[in-house]
Amino acid sequence: MQSDLARFAGWCFLAGVFLMITGDGLTNFSEPFPAQAWPWLYLLPLVLACVAMLLAGRIGPRHPARVGVAYSALAGLLAAFALSTLLSQERTLSAVALGCVAGIVAFWWFSGQMLEDSRLLEATWIVAALAVLELAIRVIVSRLNEGLDQIPLEVRSVTWLGKHQITWVFNLVAPFLLARFIGDQRRWVSLFNGAVWAVVGLANYLLLARMGVLVFVLATLGVCLLNAAHWRRWIVLMGTAAAGAAIVIANNLRITTFVASTFLDRALNSGIDLRLRVWKEALDMFQTHPIAGIGLGTFDKIAYQMPATVANRDFQMNGWHAHNVPLHILTEAGVLGLAAWVFLWYVIVRALVRAWRTGSRDARVYAAAALVSVAAFQILSMTEVLIAARVQASLQMNLMIALLMVLGLRMSLPPPKP
Repeated sequence: MQSDLARFAGWCFLAGVFLMITGDGLTNFSEPFPAQAWPWLYLLPLVLACVAMLLAGRIGPRHPARVGVAYSALAGLLAAFALSTLLSQERTLSAVALGCVAGIVAFWWFSGQMLEDSRLLEATWIVAALAVLELAIRVIVSRLNEGLDQIPLEVRSVTWLGKHQITWVFNLVAPFLLARFIGDQRRWVSLFNGAVWAVVGLANYLLLARMGVLVFVLATLGVCLLNAAHWRRWIVLMGTAAAGAAIVIANNLRITTFVASTFLDRALNSGIDLRLRVWKEALDMFQTHPIAGIGLGTFDKIAYQMPATVANRDFQMNGWHAHNVPLHILTEAGVLGLAAWVFLWYVIVRALVRAWRTGSRDARVYAAAALVSVAAFQILSMTEVLIAARVQASLQMNLMIALLMVLGLRMSLPPPKP
């Protein structure tokens, strides 16, 4: 019975990972708007997996895991956010947000325990690659139907609400795909991951998100440079990708040139002035409550109380944010919350850097991928906030980031002591 429960839990976990990355839900295909489908479906198999594994006795507090290196930092983050909730101006909203953060921490622990099983770890890599491939193909088809000579409209799924969220998915997963291409000694597995990486790169370009394209290029260079000793493994793929990119860009030169020329042009890129004004509002709110912040998960309500606010009314109580993750956390949770947030990433990066310096060949490859994925997340976070945990799509992004960090630590660190 315990073996059957564990097998059932494994399949549920893989189903949850697939739905989480693709942004799918219980879609009614006769409905023209996928957003009207049920967006919480991915949580159902994940919860079932957790319950089944607990009943089977395969996970528990006495089972060590590699991701345990971050437990103390996660506890500190929860404590700082709990203080912000206690002192919040909107305590009910903050309590909901704190519950979501606690769920993210629980998922970190649960997935870390699950992925100590090497067979499930390998299956999760495969499912994650298939999931991001499905999302990339969906984006490519959508853009072809829309017309490549047009600035993309909102490419939607059930959960991912637009091109910026999808760009985050592509950029956070792509370093791992490239690392699997470089590091896996099985030829067909390596080629599969390389092909998925190329399709993801094409889809990411077709979204024409300025920061998304820039970060994809930087992340690719980062993975290659950190694996310079294995240059024979990636040089052909990079050459082929460069040639393919040149052809695609040449065929869409007008629209590409327009998007690139607006990157820092305030007259053509209205997002620059918007972000500057939002950052000023966020700083003003922080200065009123500098220690514990205005309250975890309350930015999309308190911001609308500011006189002459620039906040978009469409996102009131629905995820309006500071368009900068550190500033958003500083505003909501104060200096203590930001310090706890920085410490968490310090612990993760320190563990990955040690693994990259002293680990085996495979550990170094995957540590490099995880480090680059962290860097991609931090760069993208300078202009967007897609991780405000109280909003469903942002909760899902949090869980995906947690899964990728767990995968990176699991593949990079030595086995835990009993």
